[in-house]
Amino acid sequence: MKILVTGVSGLVGNLIARRLAFEGHQVHALTRTAGGVAHVMDVVAKVEIGDLTIPATLDKAVDGIETIVHCAGLVGSGRGNTDDYFRVNAEGTRALAEAARKKGVKRFVFMSTAGVYGLNMLKGNVDETTPLRKSNGYTNSKIAAEEIVRSSGLEYVILRPYWITGGGDRFLIPAVAPKLLNDTFTYLGDGQQQWSLSVVENIGAVAAMAATHPKAGSQIYNVADATVKISDTIEVIAKALGVPAPTRTSSALSTALNVFLHSSPQDPKHTMTIDLFFPLWRTMTLNTDKIRRELGWEPKIPWQDSVCEGTLEWKRANVK
Repeated sequence: MKILVTGVSGLVGNLIARRLAFEGHQVHALTRTAGGVAHVMDVVAKVEIGDLTIPATLDKAVDGIETIVHCAGLVGSGRGNTDDYFRVNAEGTRALAEAARKKGVKRFVFMSTAGVYGLNMLKGNVDETTPLRKSNGYTNSKIAAEEIVRSSGLEYVILRPYWITGGGDRFLIPAVAPKLLNDTFTYLGDGQQQWSLSVVENIGAVAAMAATHPKAGSQIYNVADATVKISDTIEVIAKALGVPAPTRTSSALSTALNVFLHSSPQDPKHTMTIDLFFPLWRTMTLNTDKIRRELGWEPKIPWQDSVCEGTLEWKRANVK
């Protein structure tokens, strides 16, 4: 199958392209500049130059493509420029979907995020029927992009992963590891709250399945490897760093006041971001029964192995 993957310069798109090539598909990579795909030239059949924000550049890129796996987008904490998030994530998706429709693409796989559930994640065990809830520029742009994909007229698959971690993790490990190294990490409560993890290797595999499985068409799936205790995750990171597991606990109320009053990392009194506060405070978990039941998906890489490797990678790059 001829499959176009966007976002191959990023953590997830890179692994998806490699997984699809390994499974024997002819992978095309969409990129704004040829240099953005140098690391996957050994697996891609063709590089397509195009820009999501310039629709005229997309028609040629999707010509002859059977399936698109769309991972490209502007990521972040959501407190960036809202217009930028919508220009890339929503309108960029609209442009790609419109080009795909005109050129007869059969399936459009969209990598969304469980962040579209917003504060409804606090309910725990959230399934795909849970209402979406706006929260910040990033997740709001993903909600808009999902609606664009659903109304595009294409057969679609929308994936909603949560807490993507492992090798190349840009958020969880980089947020936690420095605090473990300088002995300032603190649990909010006893650390027995739970969260759902998605490791990058398994996200690559599930996206490949979404691109090809006959039963996946026009479906939305939550994606997570496992629901685990926060303390278990932190202990894996600490072990990989070679430091003792933390035991310090603090009041959620006092920490919340600090988070809101001292939100800037440049503030000497800053302790953690709001993005880390909420999952440390409350159980925030996904129900992934649907994708396991309908597609038979099961994660192959143990989350502990990927988190350990991601931590060692971060240590090599940041600890001298």
